[in-house]
Amino acid sequence: MVEMNDLIKIKNLFLVSNTENRNLIDISNLQFDNNSISVIMGPNGAGKTLLLNLIQGLILSYTGDIEINYNSKNEDERKISIMMQKPSFLRRTTQQNIKFILELNKDKRNISCLDVLERFDLHSQKNILANKLSGGEKQRLSLALAISTNAKILLLDEPTANADPYTTFKIEQIIKEEAVAGKKIILVTHNITQAKRLGQDIVFIYEGKVLEHQKASKFFNHSKIKEINQFLKGEIIYNHF
Repeated sequence: MVEMNDLIKIKNLFLVSNTENRNLIDISNLQFDNNSISVIMGPNGAGKTLLLNLIQGLILSYTGDIEINYNSKNEDERKISIMMQKPSFLRRTTQQNIKFILELNKDKRNISCLDVLERFDLHSQKNILANKLSGGEKQRLSLALAISTNAKILLLDEPTANADPYTTFKIEQIIKEEAVAGKKIILVTHNITQAKRLGQDIVFIYEGKVLEHQKASKFFNHSKIKEINQFLKGEIIYNHF
């Protein structure tokens, strides 16, 4: 059973490669608390994005348990929304993409498309086709669409990868606001300084396994695990699959 302070509880989770005789994910025990920003870190190919996809329900060919304690009968409070590292949009304008998501997720907040455009600084791009936006604008739109679902749980995969400084600042600001508003944020990033700015707890994944899950202060200052210290020093570590 999921304890009341655990929003997500993962137990004996295995995902096996269809083409190779190895586990892509091998997590015996992992919990995410309610109302906080959890950061997932690790080298390329460690399984970070796979874990987000498993929580979201995009991958079903796994064994083990992923339990989610929504603690609410409200339909909106039971949603999970994901922001992909490489977003895709409807072949429509920026505002049409936003309106589409708002229409699908009507609630009592009375949030308008204009509100969303202004919050994400996309008003000047409202009539531009979403696929024609700049990289930073696409990232802001992708986050806007994820948040506009009013989901309780937001899964963010490298939300500021290759972003300009303004986009990074804007996205981090909004992530903090959503966490304060009661959303659960699970964020994948390679950016150590970003993890320090945002993370309240850190999950480090290596070769599909969780090597450590600690409060951020302890993770960055007191880890005794070799691979983690190498990663934090900027040394190259890689999976030995």
